[in-house]
Amino acid sequence: MGSNCKINTSLTFEVLLYLNSYYFGLFAICEIGMNIVKYINFSDELGHFPTDFGVLISLCILEIFRIIIARRGNLTEKNLLIILAVLLTIPSVVGVLYLMIWQSEVLRFEYIICAIQLGLCLIEIVTGILCLFPCCKTPEYY
Repeated sequence: MGSNCKINTSLTFEVLLYLNSYYFGLFAICEIGMNIVKYINFSDELGHFPTDFGVLISLCILEIFRIIIARRGNLTEKNLLIILAVLLTIPSVVGVLYLMIWQSEVLRFEYIICAIQLGLCLIEIVTGILCLFPCCKTPEYY
């Protein structure tokens, strides 16, 4: 006798997107603030500051766009928008990895908030892909 316990992946995906929309706002404010402080305090040592700041601003624009598309696709159950959002998560993950590892000067707090953002993105990829499978859809009762 098998268990008939199903997870509502659409709801899980929506909760993660909702959480990430608020967390990313906090993440972006902290990252921009830390980049400004690093520029003021370490201006002689930061030769790659324009690149680092450019990656951060690009990541902010991409992540806002991705969250909007993912939420719209999830709420309207349009698989094409969910696929696009999952694909846009890949450059977002690369941007977070850049800020976490390859940036010229990485602070410990920056490493922690990047790790949390990376974890949210990876869980969103998994739940976004699960939303696409018909076996994970919630049944509709009429």
